[in-house]
Amino acid sequence: MTTHPRRVPGTTPLPVVATRWTLIVVATALTVSALVTAVLRVSYPFDIDFIEDGMLMQAWRVANGLPIYVEPSGAFAPHVYMPLYTWLGGLLLAVTGPSLAPLRLLSLAATLVSAGLITWIGRRESDTWLIAVAGGALYLAGYRIVGGWYDLARVDALFMTLTLAGLAAVIYWRRSAVGQLAAALLLALAYLTKQNGLYFGVIAAGYLLATEGRRGLVFTGAFAFLVAVPTALLNAASQGWFMTYVFGIALASPTEWQRALYSLGAEIFGDMGVLAALFVALAAILLVRYRQFALREQPWLLFIAAAILASVLGRASVGGARNQLMQAYALLCLTPALLWRELSRRSANRWVRPALELAVVAQLCLTLVSPVGRLIEPAPAQRYLPTAAMREAGERFIAHLSATPGDVLVLLHPYYALKAGKEPAAQIQALWHARWRGREPLPADLVSRIENREYAEIISDESPYFETEPALVALIEANYVPLRQLAPQDAPATLNGLLVRPQIIYVPRP
Repeated sequence: MTTHPRRVPGTTPLPVVATRWTLIVVATALTVSALVTAVLRVSYPFDIDFIEDGMLMQAWRVANGLPIYVEPSGAFAPHVYMPLYTWLGGLLLAVTGPSLAPLRLLSLAATLVSAGLITWIGRRESDTWLIAVAGGALYLAGYRIVGGWYDLARVDALFMTLTLAGLAAVIYWRRSAVGQLAAALLLALAYLTKQNGLYFGVIAAGYLLATEGRRGLVFTGAFAFLVAVPTALLNAASQGWFMTYVFGIALASPTEWQRALYSLGAEIFGDMGVLAALFVALAAILLVRYRQFALREQPWLLFIAAAILASVLGRASVGGARNQLMQAYALLCLTPALLWRELSRRSANRWVRPALELAVVAQLCLTLVSPVGRLIEPAPAQRYLPTAAMREAGERFIAHLSATPGDVLVLLHPYYALKAGKEPAAQIQALWHARWRGREPLPADLVSRIENREYAEIISDESPYFETEPALVALIEANYVPLRQLAPQDAPATLNGLLVRPQIIYVPRP
């Protein structure tokens, strides 16, 4: 007769322990790796994403007391973003001088706060620290999924922090008038960081009016006031340019619905596939148990669905990069804790939690690869860390600009000109957008300076749309000739989004 060893009461089965420690080790390793990468990127002195260059120039204008939302000119054109990140960045640059590091530190700090919020929400929902901390670790480890946007000098990380905080306040403080006011303030600040804050605020207002009735009017009224008044003041102060930029031009980008299908399949159910599956399971459990009261029982279900929709629609817009995925990914990182809350209420099976922990490990592994995306659209792996050679190339390029007598026009990287002690001009990408995606004429002052050959050199990245626009190319070629092609060791490339680098030097025609 075969005998089997009996489990000692009170001991944890070895597979359960192994699963738990696997989760701890993998989550820790990937989190540390992401943080080390971010810290190394923060100190890199040149743009990792070319939009960083324009955001720095905007913040530098704030530091010098200059307005942002002005008529586009050859000297400056703003990006189509809301102002809060730029205002905060301007305060930092007023102390430090023009540098990308303070702006990146602002974004990195916001990312860490977001991870902390996900952990806090997860702990509150699941009543277990391991699942809660795993959610925060998932967010930090998702560096590749969101395209490395956690530490860039861009609005997205700060927007995500304010949105998470605002939605948490809506859910947990909704029974208090003060709590609703705090939620309204946080989501209004999210709106002042990125336009999508308006979307989440409207959904939050609908949720509160549906669940709290007239009490929801506190949030709704406060949010409407905190959105309408700054918007009106900014628009009046800019003589209408604010609304033109952040709504008119920002919403004019064309939509390609095949991009939405790709995002849903390859990114939401591919890169985030385990979390998306957990969300579907959570929704099914809640709908079966609570039917029409599912959203009242678990309002995060509504906000996660809203975030997924926002990300997919954002990616559908031409130019919508992987930063759009931060909304879906951040809220999906809550699903392990939310699902554990429901499972622990009904299931006594001791293998349920290890299964959930294994699912989190599987999602952590997905942060390293994009299996569906690579099958649909093969692409080389993205690099995130700037190299010593890139830093040397940047310094070499600055030295060249400094030694050039007279002004230089670095079309896509005005910060290079500023670092070289030259007068910066408008970033050509921002100027292209400000001209309704190149449909309006080039500003007269820029045309005049190029026709008069006032620039000793014009440096082009030859980027699509912006620098290959026929009107700009014709203007430059009529007055300048190519001098030489820059090699990679002469000027560094960017690492995020559209990969570009200074390529051709033009000099005035004889």
